[in-house]
Amino acid sequence: MKSEKKIMKGNEIPDISHWCDRWCEKCAQTGLCPLYKNSASLTPEEILESLPDILESAKKMLQEILGKKSVDSDLLQRSDFENEYDWKAHLIRNDGCIVLTKKYRKMVRRWLNSLKNHNGMEIRMQDQMLTDSLDIIFWYEGMFEIKLERALISKNDEDEEHSNPYDSLGTAKLLLVSIERSINAWSYVYQKFQEDEDDILQILISLQKISKKIEQVFPEARAFIRPGLDEITTFL
Repeated sequence: MKSEKKIMKGNEIPDISHWCDRWCEKCAQTGLCPLYKNSASLTPEEILESLPDILESAKKMLQEILGKKSVDSDLLQRSDFENEYDWKAHLIRNDGCIVLTKKYRKMVRRWLNSLKNHNGMEIRMQDQMLTDSLDIIFWYEGMFEIKLERALISKNDEDEEHSNPYDSLGTAKLLLVSIERSINAWSYVYQKFQEDEDDILQILISLQKISKKIEQVFPEARAFIRPGLDEITTFL
């Protein structure tokens, strides 16, 4: 999985969107991304036609979130669930690292809300680097839990099928890169809000714990090369 120059024909990398952060407006590789090109080519009418499907998916996701209950997984047995899938899904949702991502999200949202109570917004408007750092924090804070669930589900499937890890490592690599970006962003925020030193240090510690856990579960993740994102690509 060592980095190497990737030579491709044409002007697209088919797999580039598999393990990206979906932050298209900040991405320099949109010209190589089939997913971005397809979505950008949609007409307003086509977007409106797709809204019912999008809303239905969002409704199902909301129902799933609302249906979750805080139950000690140690007290539950397989027989308490209708099928094996529900049991595995419960175990993943209550995984120790997933719990850390949930705590991180709560700490971040609490701190971001606190900006409304002092001059944080004024400082943000006067400092472009701070604005960029807060944008990074906001973009990734809700992504960690979702992507980690995907990585764990993929790992479980790969283990059961005795297949080489692929999607799990790609998703874990995305997580590690996103965490590093978040840590850098919080480090700058710390310089600007030293009155919040204790809260921000706890947030940074939380990110480091999540990163360490991911590397323990996916030890080969850092070496994984995401197409078009972690490699040098040359087109013929």
